[in-house]
Amino acid sequence: MTWIPAVLALVAAGVSGWLLWSARKTAEETTRRSETVRRMTAAVEANAEKANHAATTATEQAERAWEQVKLSRSQLDEAREERHASTQAEQWEWAYALTTAARELVNSCHELIRMSLDTQVAPHYRTAADRHYRQAGQRWQDTMIKAIARTQPPLEMQQQVATFAEVHQRLHGQLGVLLRAVETNTLTEGDTLTKQVHGMRHELNNAHRNLQRIVSTSLSAPAPQGTQTNGTAAQAGPPQSKAAQINASQQTQLTPAVPPSAGRTDGAQQPTQNRALTPAEPPTQQLGNRPTRS
Repeated sequence: MTWIPAVLALVAAGVSGWLLWSARKTAEETTRRSETVRRMTAAVEANAEKANHAATTATEQAERAWEQVKLSRSQLDEAREERHASTQAEQWEWAYALTTAARELVNSCHELIRMSLDTQVAPHYRTAADRHYRQAGQRWQDTMIKAIARTQPPLEMQQQVATFAEVHQRLHGQLGVLLRAVETNTLTEGDTLTKQVHGMRHELNNAHRNLQRIVSTSLSAPAPQGTQTNGTAAQAGPPQSKAAQINASQQTQLTPAVPPSAGRTDGAQQPTQNRALTPAEPPTQQLGNRPTRS
């Protein structure tokens, strides 16, 4: 019976050896895992440092980009202000040129009518007045077309320009008949043709005053915020502006003079035109004080 304790001792020694080996394996595995965790921790810290550096760099780049945006915005505002000032100066210049050409045309019409009805004027003076009138009409036509094409005025101003051109076209036809009647000595005092010419002259004066008033009003009116004249937002209706320009240019084409017989027949058939426009107040803004281009 002495072998039983010996067997138990051997079994206990074997179990103790196995437990010792298992503990050693567990310790080695734990050491290995702790080393892996340490390496992962170092990698995470390195990645966090890189991410922090990248975030700092991105913040600096965003700040520089924002500074560039603010600089670009200020430059854009300056460019808009310069464009607005240049456009406004150009509008003043073309408005002055338009009203000056219209005034010269009206004065030349008056001078031609005065010389045509004055029997004491020599024929060569009458011819010179006619030539000056035609040159003034051509200058008015060229100035009107260029002003409308480059400034694109509002619709009300375009309508008034077209009205002035229409009145001038009708007066031009009457002046041709008047000149032929004077050349052939068929014009009598108190003739219907003379009354028609005087009526058309007053109508042209009224149309010119209305044109000056509308030009002064359009120049003195403040432009709405965000609109750009002669460029982007002002081109809301280019077909309409172009149509008005073509209509006005067609109406201001100088037609050949009508023969005296035809003119006198029309004067006998048609009553005197008394469709004078309502006299308007003279413009309160002098167009001569326009700003000069810087």
